[in-house]
Amino acid sequence: MSAAFLNAGATSFAAANWTDTTGFVDDAELYIQAGTQTVTGDLTPSLANGIQNLDILSGWSGNIGGANGSLAVETRSSLINYSTQIPRIRYYASGGTFYYTPQGAGAAANVCDYYQIGGSGSGYLTGTGTVKRIESNGGRLYVGTAMTSVATFRWVFSGGTVTVDGVSGTTKIHALTVTGGQHLLKRGVQGSTMVSTGFVEGLNVAGGAVTIDAYGETISDLRMYGGYVTIVNCGTIAAIGGYAGTLDFSKLQRPLTVTLLEDAPGLTVIPSRLLTITTYSGATNGRQPINTGANGLT
Repeated sequence: MSAAFLNAGATSFAAANWTDTTGFVDDAELYIQAGTQTVTGDLTPSLANGIQNLDILSGWSGNIGGANGSLAVETRSSLINYSTQIPRIRYYASGGTFYYTPQGAGAAANVCDYYQIGGSGSGYLTGTGTVKRIESNGGRLYVGTAMTSVATFRWVFSGGTVTVDGVSGTTKIHALTVTGGQHLLKRGVQGSTMVSTGFVEGLNVAGGAVTIDAYGETISDLRMYGGYVTIVNCGTIAAIGGYAGTLDFSKLQRPLTVTLLEDAPGLTVIPSRLLTITTYSGATNGRQPINTGANGLT
């Protein structure tokens, strides 16, 4: 389909407010280039399969949704192209807020394939739905408690500030990679085999800062290649591979058991009396240092 653009000053997503006079239809290619207004009308388009993309660009600093609800639309998964990152919702605004829920297409399953956020706006993933891949490169993002991930796909936070909300018993994330930014993780991580690499991944941290405050939820695998991880609340961590960065247990609020720890000299560990590392009794448990091991452990 041909690209369509939101008309200047439009405060609803009605068909007449798009340059093609159709707007939200199946396979639509939509762009919001500029504006400062608040859009609250026609936030729940009726589609059979979902759109190709909605790109909200840096000239936009207005608001979409809010007290009147979220934009509820899905992306069409059959259009998936990992090279062009289609189908997607892309929020690169220079300010404002964007409330979004992946719902509304009758033949789909409440799915957004790519959700990308950059710039300086604040995004809110609300309601019940699934986002296969979240990519954060800037701005602020709130991921609601009923927003789930998909096996074989990872979420990637390379910048900005993301809060992944959760309560005790909330469905775990499949896999998360962090390379920058400051983030709060209130859910466990279960691990999954990635479609892109074929490897099993859990929580990988190579930069930035992550605070884990996940109640009693477990993390299958934590691998650190840099960055700063603070653990406040968490259930058992099955395995930690720590090669660089800082792993801070000093703020633990409940006992935590680490089943397997492989630690290298590039890692700094700040311990806690509430931390237990399983006693070594074989290849699958206990502390297994590389050379002299991490700073902070004896």
